[in-house]
Amino acid sequence: MRTGLKVLFVTLLLVGAMVFPAKITITWWINPWRIAPPGHPADKALTGEEYPKWISEEFMKLHPDVEVKYVLVTNQEYAQKLAAAIATKTQPDFFKGPVWDSRWAKSGLLEPIDDYLSQEDWNDFYDQCLKAGYINGKHYVWPWVYGTNGMGSTMLLYTPDFEKAGIDWRKIVNEGWTMEEFVEICKKLTWDSDGDGQVDHYALALGAKGDMVHNVLNFIYAFGGRLTNEDESEVILNSPEAVKGLQFVLDLIEKYGVAPKGAEALDIYGVISYFHTHKASIGFGGPYEIGRITRYVKEGRLAEAFYPVIAPFPHVEGKDPVAYARGSGFIVFKQNDPKKREMIFEFLKFMTNQQNIALLETLQYLTARKSVNQMLYKNDPYMNEQVKKYSQIMDRYGVEFFGSEEFPWSQMNSHFVAALEAVFAKTKTPQKALDDFVTEANKILKKTK
Repeated sequence: MRTGLKVLFVTLLLVGAMVFPAKITITWWINPWRIAPPGHPADKALTGEEYPKWISEEFMKLHPDVEVKYVLVTNQEYAQKLAAAIATKTQPDFFKGPVWDSRWAKSGLLEPIDDYLSQEDWNDFYDQCLKAGYINGKHYVWPWVYGTNGMGSTMLLYTPDFEKAGIDWRKIVNEGWTMEEFVEICKKLTWDSDGDGQVDHYALALGAKGDMVHNVLNFIYAFGGRLTNEDESEVILNSPEAVKGLQFVLDLIEKYGVAPKGAEALDIYGVISYFHTHKASIGFGGPYEIGRITRYVKEGRLAEAFYPVIAPFPHVEGKDPVAYARGSGFIVFKQNDPKKREMIFEFLKFMTNQQNIALLETLQYLTARKSVNQMLYKNDPYMNEQVKKYSQIMDRYGVEFFGSEEFPWSQMNSHFVAALEAVFAKTKTPQKALDDFVTEANKILKKTK
């Protein structure tokens, strides 16, 4: 009797398993980006959890046999948590984060995405985004975002000041400006606003810390400087071209007086404050920084909104301008279950289809899809025009400043900041500062080889 019951019980379990198969569980990590899902109240603050919760639930509605679990991981803890997870074989199935190492792909730890991209995807995703994960003939980063907050990519012009000074800002936006033209325009945008004989309004402000590094590097790259040689075996940022670019930045402060002294102490927020309070006519950044103006007004940190226009950085005569560009997206760890692998890529396709990838608009970031960027902000002609201009500049002139994923820039960054601080404080010449940086950077590079 007991044997018969056992057989019946086992049979019921097998039938149940066939009728109600176990769900496929997908886990993914994302940093807390404040992306608003459809229907989110405009006056309700975002925490960063709204988007991953919404997109996971929407996918599960389409695929009831799948359970999606997400984890928010801050930028500060991402690298450490990911390294610990890989070491203990508890990594997520895929992740979007600020860090990854292309050596993971070379060692077989990641899934290539090539077979899952449609022809439409290949045509629609920016080359720069696809290039971000191209390793040994295969692609490993599923494109999602194109560009950053715009630091080192484009400039922002406060047009009333340009008009006051009799400068045709539309010509700059449409045709660009040479370094020589830039200097002359900056002189016209620098003045004494209260008549006390002291300059208190500048063309722009400069800084040595944080994301301001990107903006200084833009000038260095525009003059022909580069961080490394072709195969990244040597740091060469003390070349004559690099020194000339950094000297030009210093001259904006010391020789031409079009930027305030004290740049060694300024980070991005200090520089932005000059632009936000109209003590400088030129700011740095792209659509994200324009969005910051609106956010600051809502938070009571700015009295009123204003509407700058996006323009390219100045260029050396006869050369193209430069725009810091970097594509990023989702990275999939190796999967043993082919059904689960298929479903993970189905989820990535869902997140990055034209409708869902367009939600990046709420973050003021560009998407990795050319077609979608042309359609953003259709109800806001001003922002639509700025996004198109930003996208155009990035697509034409985009350059990666900091090397490949395995290049140890994060370990070198503090040394470069110290070099900029020394230059702006005039304790070192641009040549000496860059020489010292290169010495330290190559020590770091040698240790990582």
